Amino acid sequence: MPRYSNITPFFILSLLLLFIRSQASPADSLKVKKDSTQVGFFYNDLDRYGILKLHPADTTLAGFQNYDARVKYSRFSASLGNIGQNWRNLLPYPFLRNSGFDYGIHTFEHYLYQNDSVKYYKVLKTFTQLQYVQGAKKELFFHAKFSRNIYRSFNLGFDFRVMNSPGAYTNQKTNHINFFLTGQYFTKDKRYGVIANFLLNRLINFENGGIKYDSVFEQELETNRGLYDVNLVSAQNRIRESGFYMKHYFNLSRHQKNPDDSAFLARKHIELGRISYSFEYNRQIQNYIDASHDTVFYQNIYLDSLQTYDSLTVKRIVNEVIWTNPSFRPDKKFRLLQLEAHLKQQYIEVSLHDSKKYFLQLIPSAGISFNPIPTLHLDAYGDYVFGDYNKGDMSLRVNLSQILGKPDRNAGTITLKGYYAFLKPGWFLEHYSGNNFRWDTAWAKQGLVSGGFDYNLKTMNAGITISRINKFVYLDTEATPKQLNNEFGYIYAYLNGELNLWRFRFKGQFAYQTIQGTNVLRLPAFLGNLAVYFTQVLFHNAATIQPGLNFFYNTLYAGNGYMPATRSFYLQDKKQIGNYIYMDVFLNVKIQRARIFIMYSHFNASFMKQSYYMVPNYPQQDAAFKFGVDWRFFD
Repeated sequence: MPRYSNITPFFILSLLLLFIRSQASPADSLKVKKDSTQVGFFYNDLDRYGILKLHPADTTLAGFQNYDARVKYSRFSASLGNIGQNWRNLLPYPFLRNSGFDYGIHTFEHYLYQNDSVKYYKVLKTFTQLQYVQGAKKELFFHAKFSRNIYRSFNLGFDFRVMNSPGAYTNQKTNHINFFLTGQYFTKDKRYGVIANFLLNRLINFENGGIKYDSVFEQELETNRGLYDVNLVSAQNRIRESGFYMKHYFNLSRHQKNPDDSAFLARKHIELGRISYSFEYNRQIQNYIDASHDTVFYQNIYLDSLQTYDSLTVKRIVNEVIWTNPSFRPDKKFRLLQLEAHLKQQYIEVSLHDSKKYFLQLIPSAGISFNPIPTLHLDAYGDYVFGDYNKGDMSLRVNLSQILGKPDRNAGTITLKGYYAFLKPGWFLEHYSGNNFRWDTAWAKQGLVSGGFDYNLKTMNAGITISRINKFVYLDTEATPKQLNNEFGYIYAYLNGELNLWRFRFKGQFAYQTIQGTNVLRLPAFLGNLAVYFTQVLFHNAATIQPGLNFFYNTLYAGNGYMPATRSFYLQDKKQIGNYIYMDVFLNVKIQRARIFIMYSHFNASFMKQSYYMVPNYPQQDAAFKFGVDWRFFD
């Protein structure tokens, strides 16, 4: 089987830099009068707004030490003990996913670059950001971002990330490479715009199936982690993905070049809206490889008794046409009414061994955003699916927000949330044919009705959500899919906030959840994460230091086990995990445009009981020193 060369991404990167340097005009930077260090980015949702919805680039010092994509996405998650390995979200609410075809395995997706998360940068000059992290056991992390205006409104950029971590235990290594190239162009009056990206992902995760004997770890019978017996010694999961995306938009109404003048504001005109078209192609290959075969770990053999090579390929071609009436006006601080209509066509191929399936789906959807007064806002969005497999899937989301007071002076915002979904489970949960697992069945559509309340005031956010779930599909104790015929309830309450006392900052995330009526969905009842920072400015604001502590805890529960062959989590009744606190101590430093951190993660491992599992049979990382630096350049 051919492998990606580790040199190829660096070669592409070097050629791209040379090309951009040779094509860019140095005179462009001389014309810039604004702050050239201002950097913002936007996503591919530019069809929803009359102007680009720019997000400021992250230059904050607090939380800089959290470089792991899993931790950035959700602190409340369960990992296998090494950065880059598959993981499970411990806060499944609100069980949301896009309507239409879904293969059904999402345990590695947040280590992939995906189209919806691609950032398109808006810069005034050349922008480069480099980040390097080194950890214990030869863990290495490198991240490079680049963006430059080639000519007027034409911009090219790329994002390149490499992560390699051998791990402490046998056959636990991870090696990831992610890359995307972006391009964007907007006319001077912003009436027409186009964005595009090309992405590559390559993930290699060695799978050891967990340690064989928990007692050796828990009783400290052996201190050298490399000598522990593991369940699998030659298994690997490999993900290869490539894709291309392009979106055009065109404003149907012609506006004056300077809409701020009084004549323009006084003149009545009809907004015809904005139309956009997008095209996406994506090809993902998932391989599970094991040169040997462990008949104890895997009870069934269907194809080859000597070795396992399960290769899955999922191809997608998506066309989407969108009409919106982004009613942004410089004389209005809010939008009275915004409408949007989508028509999406999806073509999907799923190939596994000798089986190949084809799907063609048509998904119309519509949304409304209504602001009758500046303090009241209503959002609603719904969709329906026509076509193969997911025919009849539908969802509806409604949010109603009320500001308690005036927009610029108030006592917070209250939001009422509602969600309804009637969706087919992922394809994997109905059809799978591998060397160790095989099933071919049909499940009823899953139903979800959810309502919630959210209160937001400055740096504090709290709320509660109550959900009713029907026909839930899960993996049982044999790691095979089953469907629950009964309904059950799920209650989720949360509190997130920051408290500043002098130079101290306390930033906390707390959640409580309970499942009523079943035990097929197992989650810790309470989760909490608290970070404490002390910030001190030095040398007349030339530098900032920020020492701090971080604490994470979740209650005891029967956490799900992990099955490498299907890259998924399943129910288990043999082990309770949790009721353990993870402590990190760190020092963050900012010197002009450079950020540096030194962290001693999980420092309490050396003096607390060795019971630190997030997934059964997979101990978490021991205490470890980590060092990282991030530097931004603007020329």
